[in-house]
Amino acid sequence: MFRDLKDIFKVASIYMATIIGAGFASGQEILQFFTAYYEGGFYGIILSGVLFATVGCIIIVKVYNERIRTYEEFLFPAVGWLLGWVMQIVVSLFMGSILCIMIAGAGSIISDKTGLPYRYAILITAVLCMVALLTDIKGIMILSSFITPILVFGIIGVGFYIIISKDTSVFSLVGGFGTITDNWFVSSLLYVSYNSIPAVVVMCSLLPYLKNKKVAAFGGIVGGGMLCLMAIILNVTLNMFYSDIAHHQMPVLSIIDRCNPIIGEGYTFLMLLAMFISAITSGYGFIERVTSRVKISKRVVIMVVCGIAIPLSNVGFSRLIPLLYPIFGGVGLFMLFTILLQGVNMLGHARREKRAIAEINNKINN
Repeated sequence: MFRDLKDIFKVASIYMATIIGAGFASGQEILQFFTAYYEGGFYGIILSGVLFATVGCIIIVKVYNERIRTYEEFLFPAVGWLLGWVMQIVVSLFMGSILCIMIAGAGSIISDKTGLPYRYAILITAVLCMVALLTDIKGIMILSSFITPILVFGIIGVGFYIIISKDTSVFSLVGGFGTITDNWFVSSLLYVSYNSIPAVVVMCSLLPYLKNKKVAAFGGIVGGGMLCLMAIILNVTLNMFYSDIAHHQMPVLSIIDRCNPIIGEGYTFLMLLAMFISAITSGYGFIERVTSRVKISKRVVIMVVCGIAIPLSNVGFSRLIPLLYPIFGGVGLFMLFTILLQGVNMLGHARREKRAIAEINNKINN
């Protein structure tokens, strides 16, 4: 039982690690996809949490049942050759974009806190990502198992600290900011769909860590549930301050700096970890896509990709979220619905199998 819990924790950690990037930890994603809808934002988060848990469970159980080891083995039987190639291109572009953006964000923090020139901070971040990627999925699993709990407890702890220490008499419910769409339901679907793109790629590599179906199912469910809890806490804090921090690049960091600058320094380090783990999980997915198509050593591809990412890491992620992410989210909706349809098919197959076994048992007993 303890062994199962440990494996569930590992699977849930790497699932969450693909989603808790800088946009999530900073509050930028929550702000734009949920907080802008007031009460509807909380409904949207609940919907997203249910979908994350469902999608994670479906994907990982399918990986376990069908012994899937690569993203292609998951994707092409589900959507066909032509659409599979289109999705391959979308996934590669998206994950490459995340790698560059997270390197840029981490480099910016390092530069601000140390006084290093930005270009050197970017270089340091890219080298650290390269070293982590060279450890392959085993090393990334170990890193995510270590870093993800820090992120989870850090985000929840800071959120509760802000909520408890905040004077409710100064709550602000005036003002506003732009929303991703005009509807919280659509915004929630977009949020889950674009986050599912890197998650699917990474989860298709988890077969060696799936000891049984229980580990597979609960790994996805626990990961989705924890993401929902963190998003709710962040949304509460952002609702309390949003008229003041609506246009801040890192709204949660801006809030905590006002409440307690010392804790703010700690949360800055948390942001750095979030960017780093998001960069390496996305970078891993991107490199897997490249190495599956070219006959070049993975080590060489990793070094080349991290080298190319350095000059490309000049776009702030806060500009990427409202512009580029919804585009990928729209494309990712197709993947989301495909995954949910596969879940329905898996459920139907399980029921037919159970019915067949019951009929055989009845015949034997009679």
